[in-house]
Amino acid sequence: MIENRSSNNNIRKRINFDEPIGDMIERLKSEHHIFETKFQEVESVINNNDKNIVHATKIIRSMSESIIHHAVEEEARLLRVIMHKAKDESSESIKIMQEHNWVINFLKNKLTEIENRKNLDLESSSSLKHNEDTQSINEFISNLRNHFREEEQIVFPLVLRAENKSP
Repeated sequence: MIENRSSNNNIRKRINFDEPIGDMIERLKSEHHIFETKFQEVESVINNNDKNIVHATKIIRSMSESIIHHAVEEEARLLRVIMHKAKDESSESIKIMQEHNWVINFLKNKLTEIENRKNLDLESSSSLKHNEDTQSINEFISNLRNHFREEEQIVFPLVLRAENKSP
């Protein structure tokens, strides 16, 4: 859970299994909104005239722990409800949750690769790699936005319906 929305230092490392599912889903939606605000900031610095990838990667890196915790929390709590109470309707939600793999892969591998390249200052802002890195970051943001939309339109409603069914 993100307690201080501007710092990773205040993330609860444990998953609160006592939080009501409805409350959790509202919090997850709120976190999506917080991430969206940061994505807009990334887009602003990466797509302006300066094309400041270093600053963009720093913003994403500052969010990475929160994003990973968010994904783990969704899988630990929401998939449990789906698998226990809505297994027959689970296939699309499971596919959506599996997208967390590419999110984590980007944060742990691709973002690190971009950061390392920029930290070593191997590429000029006009280089092909710079353009590829800009495209990779823009695609990551676009894909994550779509992922959030799918969660909010498909996964969250299924979990709420399943949670409200009698056992």
